Amino acid sequence: MAAGRTIGFALLGTVAGGVAGGISGLVGGLAYTSIAATSGFEGYSGFVVVYWMLGGILAGLFAGLILAIKLARR
Repeated sequence: MAAGRTIGFALLGTVAGGVAGGISGLVGGLAYTSIAATSGFEGYSGFVVVYWMLGGILAGLFAGLILAIKLARR
């Protein structure tokens, strides 16, 4: 039962962390494009926002996984 709980928490933490990271990456990317006044020519500012979102998702996946495993082992 303990292994199932750990796996369940890990999956839930990974998904929740990825969503939270994506949202924070979106907000950070939009803030960066407006502060740095990036060009909108041929969708450049969109690429910048997507880059930030992917970085946020990746960071959120790992952070959510690590936090969930730590909480499951209590």
